[in-house]
Amino acid sequence: MANPHTYEQSSDEVLMSRYFELSDHPEENADELAAIDAVIQARLFAAYGASEPGSSPRVRYAA
Repeated sequence: MANPHTYEQSSDEVLMSRYFELSDHPEENADELAAIDAVIQARLFAAYGASEPGSSPRVRYAA
């Protein structure tokens, strides 16, 4: 899955699986890791929003 354009159509499970595969050698896979990370972050922001610009997504826990 070397084409960054396919990341946006990939399921969360596929993205995370590929991310962990590439994490074994991050220095060799930096560009692909960054592309996958951008898609993951965009999905988190879309799902949970952010408290202020530039902050991390809010994590909500069920009580």
